[in-house]
Amino acid sequence: MHLLVIEDERALCETIVRSLRRLAYSVDLAYDGEQALRLLEVKRYDLVLLDLNLPKLDGMTVLRTLRQTDRETRVLILSARSEVEDKVQGLDAGANDYLAKPFHLAELEARIRSLTLRQFTQQDMLLSCGGLSFDTRSRTAAVNGQTLTLTRKETGILECLMVHQGGQ
Repeated sequence: MHLLVIEDERALCETIVRSLRRLAYSVDLAYDGEQALRLLEVKRYDLVLLDLNLPKLDGMTVLRTLRQTDRETRVLILSARSEVEDKVQGLDAGANDYLAKPFHLAELEARIRSLTLRQFTQQDMLLSCGGLSFDTRSRTAAVNGQTLTLTRKETGILECLMVHQGGQ
């Protein structure tokens, strides 16, 4: 799982990043909205953790810009703005979840697990690369029409490789 944490409070950002790396996530970070958009233009993330009060470009601008070209990447807003209206605006702008500050790391980790699990269970497609194909619904792989017998781990690795290498 590749995550992007966008948070201008450096101590909080580094605490979140350390916690997620201990859980074996690959994590990049950005301290402002411009830096975040540059990263989002060149890398694909499974989940973005987004603060709203950012320097240079605010989080809502980052979210709206991302949603113009990418509807798939999950976004979890982390914000001190805790009014219902703020949450509704964030979710209506395209966020998948909203967590008000202060929060417990355990709750953040649970929300990340929930959002990233949904990402992989909602996609149903046939991936292919040359003679290799993988059906995400039936979880079966084939080479030139010949079904492969794979372990659960091998199936997961194959799907990950095919999704992230553009094998469609």
